[in-house]
Amino acid sequence: MSEIPRGSPTPGAPVDSEGVLEAGKVAVITGASSGIGRCTALRCSKLGMKLVLADIQKEDLESVRQECIDAGAAESVAQVCDVSSEADVKKLKEVAFGTFKQVHFLMNNAAIQNNGRASAIDFLDRWKAIMDVNFWGVLYGCQFFVPEMIASGEKCVVVNTGSKQGITAPPGDTAYNCSKSAVKTLTEGLQHTLRNTPGCKVNAFLLIPGWTITMIATKANQRLQGSAWDPTSAQDERGYDGVADRKVAEAKLIARGAWTADQVVDECFSAINKGAPFYIICPDHETTVEQDMGRMQWAADDILFRRVPLSRWSDQYKDEYAEVSKGFKRKAEAH
Repeated sequence: MSEIPRGSPTPGAPVDSEGVLEAGKVAVITGASSGIGRCTALRCSKLGMKLVLADIQKEDLESVRQECIDAGAAESVAQVCDVSSEADVKKLKEVAFGTFKQVHFLMNNAAIQNNGRASAIDFLDRWKAIMDVNFWGVLYGCQFFVPEMIASGEKCVVVNTGSKQGITAPPGDTAYNCSKSAVKTLTEGLQHTLRNTPGCKVNAFLLIPGWTITMIATKANQRLQGSAWDPTSAQDERGYDGVADRKVAEAKLIARGAWTADQVVDECFSAINKGAPFYIICPDHETTVEQDMGRMQWAADDILFRRVPLSRWSDQYKDEYAEVSKGFKRKAEAH
């Protein structure tokens, strides 16, 4: 195939989102009881922001709210919310605007996964559950909050949490991949709508974490295994193999290649304060930026070169991919 002309690698111009993350501004965060949501809430608290924390787990949510108060949150509200419920997200919006009159920072972050156990031909119930939370929960947030954020005339930001799996789509949890691919497309469309709305001062960003220390895998095992789930098997932000110690768990997971949720929040807040990039792609201790770029380019080339889908995992192309991907690592090592 002849080489296809490509545009220049010029980054997108920054948007005007500076000043959204500062004392007195209002943040609404879903999935706030753990992981990236919890760390975002604590970071907002340290800035002196006002918080509306939302999660389906009441006790965990109240615990995080207390952490936020201790960390310096100006004011905080904990709202139990199942983001898969249209009524619950509408209520969340009513609570947020009813309490603080405005929302400057909306983070649609709540999500679930199936730990690689939902292909295109099985587990319809898991498909429905994951699309309800991961896609519809984000869409409800956009639909119910953003029009009033636009109408305020103030600078505001929406961050939707996506995933690299929504771009490279590794085999296994196809349901999760589809949900995060949908979030990517939704957020791209949202930012296009916002920048073409006259007088609009709201901007959107897509957060794309790598392997991050959270509770999402543990919660998936609890949901899928039910009474058979063994708590001592958990390896998450709260404990590791029966040792209930955040620092011990963090050290072990970092050693295996994960990033902390705080590192992800660093990337997210940096992008918001600078106004760019829209695609906040986070590396981790296992995967470099160059490897991410190479994998994403390979996935896109599956379409352009008419290869089989997910070709890097196919018998036809896996050896070629293994050889080509060595170049990704060499580029990383050169830095």
